[in-house]
Amino acid sequence: MTELTPDLAYSPSHFASEFESTLTRQADAGRTLRGRHPPITVAYGDHPAACLNLFIPQGEGPWPLMVFIHGGYWQELDHTATDFLAERYLARGMAFASIGYGLAPTHTIENMMTQCIQGLEAAYHALEESGGVWSITLGGHSAGAQLAYWVAVSGRVPIDKLVLVSGVYDLTPLVETYVNAPLKLTKAQARALSPQFGELTALPACQVVIAENDPPAFHQQGHNFIALLRAANVQAELIELPGCDHFDVLEYL
Repeated sequence: MTELTPDLAYSPSHFASEFESTLTRQADAGRTLRGRHPPITVAYGDHPAACLNLFIPQGEGPWPLMVFIHGGYWQELDHTATDFLAERYLARGMAFASIGYGLAPTHTIENMMTQCIQGLEAAYHALEESGGVWSITLGGHSAGAQLAYWVAVSGRVPIDKLVLVSGVYDLTPLVETYVNAPLKLTKAQARALSPQFGELTALPACQVVIAENDPPAFHQQGHNFIALLRAANVQAELIELPGCDHFDVLEYL
């Protein structure tokens, strides 16, 4: 078998089928949901992308809250990309917040981390004012998984559970790939931003999710990270979802 180049090893679209139609389908589903169940929109920070949609169930609170951070390799998509997920959480009596952040090259990953922390705080306070918060689950997909880790370890808002989907937990291999063109990370910066080399012991219970058709490099990263979590005595569950890829995996959660 021919060894993959670094660019292909970290190219989710290379291992996915019809990823563009998947993203279009998800965007359409989110748009339809917003029409039927208009969310509360909250801005935070000093950039238009730093905003969230908060979907609140019918009835009286308090409610469990799922907060989700979108992916896109820190350079694509926005918070509305994950609005479609709110449908299933609303059906279970849970509130759902999709939070956004500014993208590279205009924003650094450190900027994004700060905005996501502000987003979690804004979602928490908005739901508190609307009826109360019962518990908080924080999720992130792809680049959003890396950001979700840093939001969780910030400790600014207590997190009950962390769900990390198809994430990159060691950013150092990305330095030599196309992904780094807008990020311009050095090896030292990439290491400092990598959850794999960060504090783990303070994390809440974690689920690490991998799609069957994620790139092999993502599988390896997920397995490495779950091993580190368990070594740090973090309650950690590895979930490998069959029949899906990096883009439609969110539809299988």
